[in-house]
Amino acid sequence: MRLSRLSWSVVALGCAVPGLVFAALSASQAKVTFSCSGPGGLKFEATSNEVQTADKGDALVVTVPVEKFSTGIGVRDTHMKEKYLEAAKYPNAELVVPRAGLKFPSEGASVDATAPGTMTIHGKSKPVTFHYKAVRKGNAYDVQGDAHVNMNDYGIETPTYLGITVKPPVDITVTFRLVES
Repeated sequence: MRLSRLSWSVVALGCAVPGLVFAALSASQAKVTFSCSGPGGLKFEATSNEVQTADKGDALVVTVPVEKFSTGIGVRDTHMKEKYLEAAKYPNAELVVPRAGLKFPSEGASVDATAPGTMTIHGKSKPVTFHYKAVRKGNAYDVQGDAHVNMNDYGIETPTYLGITVKPPVDITVTFRLVES
């Protein structure tokens, strides 16, 4: 599983600047990817275009419904959602980012930074540092973010299927656009 640091960063940027609202995101504008690797350089990815954001005043909250993730293989999706993520019990992954930790670029400029947040996956919350890039284009901010987490830290069993075991580190990448109101 991998969530984009940049996408989380974009969400975080929305909280730091008063007057920003999140634009309606199309499938081409929002994407979350969880990725991990297995033996021999094998890479597994789960992606979704479902990203929900909320402004909580002093923090930005980014929520991703885990049931919406797809690996492109039905059996793998079922195992991921039912056995490992337990989507029925823990339906969302969430990142909460304090506004004070974010930087915003000026018109035509970009920012490349890190920020602290709290990631909740599988019902467990842990501090996380994520990296993000944001580019300002007029009244919009194109943001990409990524974080690196260990699935075992969140109480998720290391996936194994037909003798193939993935490694617990997971990269999360997120991409989306914020638009000033």
